[in-house]
Amino acid sequence: MPTIAYDAIAEDGYRKFLEGFSLTNRRLRGYFDYCFHNAIDDVGCYPAWACIGCMGKSTTAEFGNTTAEFGNPPKRCPKCGSDRVFEIATFQSRAAVVGNAFEKAVMRMLVTKFELPAVFTPGNTRTHDIEVTNRVAIETKGSPRQLLNPDKTITPFTRPGLERSDTWKKAQANARNFRMRNRDAPFFIVSNAVPPNLVGYRSDDITGIFDITKADRVNAFVDEVSAAMPA
Repeated sequence: MPTIAYDAIAEDGYRKFLEGFSLTNRRLRGYFDYCFHNAIDDVGCYPAWACIGCMGKSTTAEFGNTTAEFGNPPKRCPKCGSDRVFEIATFQSRAAVVGNAFEKAVMRMLVTKFELPAVFTPGNTRTHDIEVTNRVAIETKGSPRQLLNPDKTITPFTRPGLERSDTWKKAQANARNFRMRNRDAPFFIVSNAVPPNLVGYRSDDITGIFDITKADRVNAFVDEVSAAMPA
C-alpha cells in the first residue's frame, strides 16, 4: 500500500478548519471529513466495482469495454445485465486507512487545540490508541459517512464509526481487556458517529463515549480527561 501522509493531512485539515476558530459542529465535521477524504485519495481506495460479465465478453463487439465504476456495486451490471459484479476497493481495504486518519486527526486536535499531553500508545498496546500522562486511555473509532469520488459522485456508507456493530464489539473488548490490567484508569471512546443507544453510555469498563464531531461533547470530553490527569 502506498505511503499515506497522515500527519500532513491532519495538520493541513487543522489549519483549514480549526486553527484560530471557535469549535462548531460544522467545522468539526469538515475537519474529520477532510482527513478521511485526503487519506483515501492518497492511497486511491475509493469505493468501486467491476463487472466480471463484461470482462468475459470484452472481446466481442457488443461489449467492447469493461464496465467499472465508482460507488457501491449494483445488483446487476447496467451494461450487460450480469449479476457478476464485485467490489474492487472493499470496506476492509479502507478500514485501516480511515481509522488511522481519524486517530491522527483526534491527536492533532487534542494536542494543538487543547494542549493536552497526549501521545500515541506503544506498538505493543492493542487496547487503545492514545494515552494522556500514562493515566488516561483513549480509543478512537471513526469512519466517514460518505465519500466524494473522483468522478464527483458521492458514495454513502450506512454504518460509520460506532454505528457498525463489529466496531462497537471491538471497542467493548478493548475496554474490557484494558480494565483487567488497569482497574482505576479512565477508558474513553471517541467517534464521529455514535448511535442513539450509545449516547451517554457508561459502564464498569468504559468511562465515557463521546461524539467528537459535536462541539459540546468535545469540550465535555476534554474536561473529563483534564480532571482525570494527575495533579
